[in-house]
Amino acid sequence: MTWWKNSSSKVFLPSSPSSSSGSQKERTRKRIFYALLSVFVVTVTASVLFTAYSINLNKHALSYFSATPNNKPAPPATVTPDPNNLPWTPPPLTPTTPPPLGLPSTDDATLVAPLEELVKRLLPKAYHTHFRFTLRPGLTTNSATNIYDTFRLLNTNSSSNNPAGAEGIAVTIEGVTLSALGAGLNHYLKYVCKVEMTWSGDRFNQLPVVPPLIPAEAGVDGVVRASFVPWRYYMNVVTFGYTFAFWDWDRWQRELDWMMLNGINMALAMVGQEHVVRKFYENQGVSREDIDDFLGGPAFTPWQRMGNIQGSWALQENTTFNNDWIDSQWELQGQIMQRMQAFNITPIMPSFQGFVPRKLPEKYPDSKFVFASDWGEMGKFSQVTTILPTEPLFTTLSQQFIQLQRSMYKNEGIDLDNGAPQNYYLLDLYNEMQPSCTDPACIQAITTGVMKAMKAADPKSVWTMQGWFLIHDNPWRQLDKAFFDGIKEVNDGRDAFVIDLYSDVVPVWNQNGGFYGTDWGWSMLNNFGGGQGLYGTLPTLLTEAFKAYQQPAKSMRGMGITMEGINNNEYLYQLVLDLPWQSIEATLPSAFNTPVPRPGAYALKQQGLEGQAHLEEYLKRRYGPLQTTTAMLEAWTTLSQTVWDCRTKQDSQSKTFLDNAPALDMVKGGFMRTVMWYDQPKVVGAWRQLVGTTETEESKKRRRRHSVIQDSIEAVILAANGHASEIPSSSSSSMWKSFSDWLKDAYEHTLGRLGSLHGGDQRRRDVVEPRAETESSLPRESELPLNVSSFQYDMVDVTREVLLGVVLPGLHRELVEAYTAKDLERTRVWGELVLDLILDTDRILSTHTHFMVGPWIHDARVSAKIATNNNSSSTTTGSSPTSMNKYRDYLEYNARDQITWWGPRGQGNLANYASKGWGGLVKEFYYPRWRTFVKHLVSAVETGTVLDQAKYLEESLVDETMWVGETTCLGGCFEDDSVERLVKEQVVAATKKYPVVAVEDSVLVAQDLVDRWGLIAVRLAGDASVVKNGV
Repeated sequence: MTWWKNSSSKVFLPSSPSSSSGSQKERTRKRIFYALLSVFVVTVTASVLFTAYSINLNKHALSYFSATPNNKPAPPATVTPDPNNLPWTPPPLTPTTPPPLGLPSTDDATLVAPLEELVKRLLPKAYHTHFRFTLRPGLTTNSATNIYDTFRLLNTNSSSNNPAGAEGIAVTIEGVTLSALGAGLNHYLKYVCKVEMTWSGDRFNQLPVVPPLIPAEAGVDGVVRASFVPWRYYMNVVTFGYTFAFWDWDRWQRELDWMMLNGINMALAMVGQEHVVRKFYENQGVSREDIDDFLGGPAFTPWQRMGNIQGSWALQENTTFNNDWIDSQWELQGQIMQRMQAFNITPIMPSFQGFVPRKLPEKYPDSKFVFASDWGEMGKFSQVTTILPTEPLFTTLSQQFIQLQRSMYKNEGIDLDNGAPQNYYLLDLYNEMQPSCTDPACIQAITTGVMKAMKAADPKSVWTMQGWFLIHDNPWRQLDKAFFDGIKEVNDGRDAFVIDLYSDVVPVWNQNGGFYGTDWGWSMLNNFGGGQGLYGTLPTLLTEAFKAYQQPAKSMRGMGITMEGINNNEYLYQLVLDLPWQSIEATLPSAFNTPVPRPGAYALKQQGLEGQAHLEEYLKRRYGPLQTTTAMLEAWTTLSQTVWDCRTKQDSQSKTFLDNAPALDMVKGGFMRTVMWYDQPKVVGAWRQLVGTTETEESKKRRRRHSVIQDSIEAVILAANGHASEIPSSSSSSMWKSFSDWLKDAYEHTLGRLGSLHGGDQRRRDVVEPRAETESSLPRESELPLNVSSFQYDMVDVTREVLLGVVLPGLHRELVEAYTAKDLERTRVWGELVLDLILDTDRILSTHTHFMVGPWIHDARVSAKIATNNNSSSTTTGSSPTSMNKYRDYLEYNARDQITWWGPRGQGNLANYASKGWGGLVKEFYYPRWRTFVKHLVSAVETGTVLDQAKYLEESLVDETMWVGETTCLGGCFEDDSVERLVKEQVVAATKKYPVVAVEDSVLVAQDLVDRWGLIAVRLAGDASVVKNGV
């Protein structure tokens, strides 16, 4: 890929903040210092020291967490159908054999070269020649279940042309497939070197200087592992919108490396498919204008592909932007596919879906077309024209599409057959849509038509589908058998694969005897819309996949993760990717305990999965074995028993109040409810404990200890709850002019009186005091993982969860009570506290790039590229700087609209679905919402009226519209010399408003916010528990 270039124009890129001079940092520190000092100078004695926060410019990504202890009672077991009373007759059981996965015909050295290159990309130089990768197709175990993708690790003598690590020994990794070799390498890194690669970071820079050996206890056979399912898959169709939409090759390359290490051998391959679709409909005689009206915008392509929407509401005049983006994505897909093939990852390719442009029926007047149901109240952007699979034209178009796709890839040097015995194609007929007919015979005919059409197009095809549509009982409880009966009419159903998308919470396999014998995979979805809430069903993850494997049909053939968006609840995803490599015999010894004798087989010496041990091993890899303290493990144990142990049967993570438009009643049930299921006092305690582990010899000199802000907020709460008479009075005309001035007075009066105001000399019983540390017991900063990216990420994430999931609902509850009581002073006080909290939340989020909107907007804008090898007939954007800037503005609008309005209608049906707790977004989008809401509440109390909800929403909508339509110069703007100064100023302003690198240090800010909000969080969590329990 190359950037657009023009001799008379140039791109102005902002200078990296990491190049800022020391003097600039010092000036920043001084400004912060004096700002804090000026607020509290009236009340703070000479002994109170304020911390000047250092700015952390670390660009590295960070991480996630968690697990479950072994002493937690498991949830009720998933109901497995009675084999004597199944809704269908299972076939006779036959010995399970691994399917041939296929490898290109070439020598082993060439095949393992991509893995050797991966080692060079990721690991220090000492490791580059430390491994010998050997393909051994006959490698196997004596297990009755773990028989796929076996790998073996052992120490071997070094040769002169292959330098080794410790004591002249190298590590040999043998594997049945490339995927097995990748999993074997990851096993070495995780369990021998104690490091792990995750979405948000790794500790590869902390690997031992001399590569370690395989432990002696492994014995002469070394370490042997195998998977109990042949397929380990990754991705959800919509992940290409919520996460992958604006990725470049560098980011994709890291993801593919992560996939290889985690043993993933099947993944969706959807990038750039609009390039094929556009050519396909041009071949049908559909005009480019009509095709443009059909294809979705860059942030919304998944839903257009599934027939939910059509067209792009971001395009108003010029559609060339979308076409140029499509062409550049096709080039990117070429790089992705080449690497997937090099890693032998089976791609699930697009197929003809049956959703067509509005004008296509005019080309085929003798065929029957119908309209899909309205989706998401999208109006003209929905109700997509569809041809039924029972029509002969469906078979014809399927053949043409798959043949064209194969041909276009071949022109790019990519052979989609690649020696594989089967080719997998994705086709989701009814994603969140009602079928056009509800007669079982009709449904059966439709699925038979799909199978026949796919087989006619490619005899090696396998129909792959997401089973999401089957979670809707109406109408599928009565139609699912007919659906699969139709599939079985072709090759007895052996050429279909169902991804049970939400097995962890709403499994479908246990309702129909394992999809009536069709091959299927167990999945964890966990996440919707790329939301960030901490959520999981850990006991289920640790048990139910093993139980599903035993279902009578024995048709579970895969496991995977199918989240809508990544970068959340990271530990849970890493756990699920670990599960296929766990021994079923060891985990469920009563079910499988007889080894199977095989010539040359190795014994599978493996302990059963134990949740608490798995969690602790993960955390030590995450933070460092020597840096992980007992208190850190205790904090995460508590979190694993709360946020990751949801037993309320809710079918999604909860949304925070911040994610939704403010209202008097914000308690919402059902899907994406706003009620937190976990024990809030325990979560708050774990947060305080986790942040407390960062207290060091150095930090005790700069932290405020009993924070001025904390004490001041306590005083505010006292006043707001009937103790205002004990706060120094001010004249009514000036008392509320400055909230900060009032806080100063409140602090001065309240200092030393907090205990008595809470009830005599006794401390509040719901306040958990931090553990006292003696001077000698405090560690030094170098002894803790303070600079480990994943630890910093966790500081942000857990702090975010407490502030938005506990404190904000509590403050809102007090605000509404004050408004209802028509108490003006209390309404003002609680309103100000809500706004303060939101700004503090933005501050902690802005300390890590995974929690910032700047990188999302930046990546969208810089994805505005012109294909370097454009063989299409599309009209390109052109060479003017103005056109290129508009191209970037178009992509920025897509990015902004998806995470706020999700559609063309403002606060429509899908608004806030993909909301994010991101720094910059919180301050510039959510904060104005709440500021307007508080203003209208105060006004209503002042005037003796009620809140005019319609008026408030109308005013708020103005702010939202301005934000969604705003454009920046993040990533640079194309410029002419005549406007160079203006553009530079725009870039600087955009980077300041929406930073793309961390603004402060995550740990220091987390410490400050515990000082500021810690005791308040304890109080509000206790109040929430009282309300929840009806006390």
